[in-house]
Amino acid sequence: MQKESTADKRHRRRSSEAAVAPLVSAAAVAERLDVLAAMPLKEALPGLLLELDRLRAAKMDAEERVEAMQDLKRPVLKAAASLPKPTPGSRTALRAADGGMTLEQRLLHLMIANLRRALHDYDRAQGSRLVEDDGQRTWLLQQVFRFFGRQLRYAVDWDRPWPTHAWQDLHDLFVYLVVRGSVPLDSAFTVAVFDDELDPAIEYKRLLLLGLVDGLTHRSSTSSGYFHLLKRWAAESSLVEPEKALGRQDVIRVVVTQDLPPDLLRGKLTASFRGWVLRPADACVAYIAQQRRGAKAGRESASARAAAASGADTSARRSG
Repeated sequence: MQKESTADKRHRRRSSEAAVAPLVSAAAVAERLDVLAAMPLKEALPGLLLELDRLRAAKMDAEERVEAMQDLKRPVLKAAASLPKPTPGSRTALRAADGGMTLEQRLLHLMIANLRRALHDYDRAQGSRLVEDDGQRTWLLQQVFRFFGRQLRYAVDWDRPWPTHAWQDLHDLFVYLVVRGSVPLDSAFTVAVFDDELDPAIEYKRLLLLGLVDGLTHRSSTSSGYFHLLKRWAAESSLVEPEKALGRQDVIRVVVTQDLPPDLLRGKLTASFRGWVLRPADACVAYIAQQRRGAKAGRESASARAAAASGADTSARRSG
């Protein structure tokens, strides 16, 4: 009989301890948040980050976890709003908390991870039941898409790199919803543009279009110029299986196995891939074309002014 190694014994002991660890309660989380709320942001922020990090791995009842996330939403948003933005020379804002992320990005990242954990735990507790008017599940979905939106908009508006895993996590969430049956991709029905009802497909396409516009316009502006248009564009956009787009020219790929936003594939699509082909709304395509023309005109104007200034300088030196 093979002798158990010391490392195996430690692993078995940790697993056993985790199995008997008491469940964390939402009330206990709320009590710690009350303590943090009385502190200045500089002192409370490390505690809030620690709470989010600890909660992600904690054992909790599914509904208790949802309640804890509802309690965490306001402190996280308040802390994020109070943090300095990454302006030139702002060392505090630019200081990386994890993997190159600013403190605000780290907060959003941890909130997203906890919301996704809460959704998975809640679904597991519910089993195969899908209740159309399940308020707790709807709240989780609304919040996870909103926090993804905040995370991606932050990168656009403050000219930061996409946080590592941000796009992969978003793709994984949507694939999970499709597999679970929450998103009928073959249905032509979507909620109205001005309807408050949640449609995960609309929310996903909305964020895909954010990444697409940002990429194809080379981040020529902040998202404030078009974010309010994204829901309408998303409702008029579609996701189709790659097999149905083979042979098409210049398609937009959404590769769900890559930590990347949608990308434009020049030439014909000759091979399938894991994901979808995004067909953006005509209005979105027109907006991108307009922004690209404006950026090109701006570059040409700047080049002309530089050439004129250089010519004038040369003439002045010659006459001198």
